[in-house]
Amino acid sequence: MSPTTLLPKPTTPPPERESTMTPQPPQHAPGTWTISTTEGITLTGHQPDWSMDNPSRTGITLDQAVGHLREHAHYAMLPVDPVLPPATLDLEINGTRYRESTNLMFASQIACHPYAENPHQRVPTASLTIVEEWDFEGLAPTDLARFATQIRTQADYFETTVLPALTTAREDWTAHLPTSPADNENKAELP
Repeated sequence: MSPTTLLPKPTTPPPERESTMTPQPPQHAPGTWTISTTEGITLTGHQPDWSMDNPSRTGITLDQAVGHLREHAHYAMLPVDPVLPPATLDLEINGTRYRESTNLMFASQIACHPYAENPHQRVPTASLTIVEEWDFEGLAPTDLARFATQIRTQADYFETTVLPALTTAREDWTAHLPTSPADNENKAELP
């Protein structure tokens, strides 16, 4: 499990906020997320540059913070390669024909669940959405040949864009994990 730094309880209470104000995320150093609990405990951890989500929160209990972190995922949605045309689907529902299309073919994302029970989820992994709920049926030989060319192009995209992004994310993640018992001083793991 990835360590989380527990900072000591502050010696001065935080300033009172008006109840009509929206709570602001706690201040944290670049590359770091921060959770400030109502008990005065501050949790911090590594915030990857590639992640689109930051778990920073304020004004929650320690139990809520633990639950929040267990459910949190650092993730990045990678751009969809525009080489593929939209997939279309013709539907007939109760005698009415519908045509729908999607450009979200071969979508990819990188995600890391640092406090997941499964160790495999604690490091960045890639997810690929090939085509959700869409079928390619009735392809003529020229259609199939065109599709095969597009798949090769998509494979190149995975290799030249998604693979380096995943490798960079894993290297960044590994660089911020403790490597020796000395690195674990003043750090505690979530229960």
